[in-house]
Amino acid sequence: MQNGKREKVYKQYLIIFFMNTEFIKKYKWWIIGALIIVAFLGYWFFVRATYPDIYAPKPIAGNPNATVTITEFSDFQCPACGSAYTVVEQIMEEYSDRVQLEYKHFPLTSIHIYAFKAAEASECANDQSRFWDYADMLFTHQNELTNGDLKNYAASLGLNTKLFNNCLDSSAKKKYVTADYNEGAGKIKGTPTFFINGQKLNSWKYENFKAALDAALNEE
Repeated sequence: MQNGKREKVYKQYLIIFFMNTEFIKKYKWWIIGALIIVAFLGYWFFVRATYPDIYAPKPIAGNPNATVTITEFSDFQCPACGSAYTVVEQIMEEYSDRVQLEYKHFPLTSIHIYAFKAAEASECANDQSRFWDYADMLFTHQNELTNGDLKNYAASLGLNTKLFNNCLDSSAKKKYVTADYNEGAGKIKGTPTFFINGQKLNSWKYENFKAALDAALNEE
């Protein structure tokens, strides 16, 4: 028999086989399970966003050789963090040559539903060396932090959007955000919280911030 005829006969047998009502009834759950597995594998291999596991430490702002370190635990959706953002900008304008600033994620997910994904997005931007630019964008657009917004900000900063979107959609940075959060858990209760050389700052208001920095610098 020619190959074409064999294929036709084979397809006819398959149709008859699977249309057998008794077969379908008997193996219904097996068939459903097999279809679910096939669908899952298809999604996993052909649809799911993928991104390599890249560990890129967040850059230090200010003087990387400074002996006075400001550590900020913050949340991109937190209104108080948005207010503190302007204070930190002023502080860094005045002290950038004498202090260094490191940023730690502490998203309060119970009240800020977009905060964790925004933190992930900043880490994705960091892979393209734009952490602080992207963080600025988030703090100045705190009421617009949906996934679509996060991707638009990446595009507006000229990032490689294909890489950024894959990074964000794959949750590749979840463990790094979680690591920052775990570092702060137990020693801070809310955001923003600042430490100067390991000592917790009681208030982030400008006058208090400046006085604490001056005291730390005078101890050198």
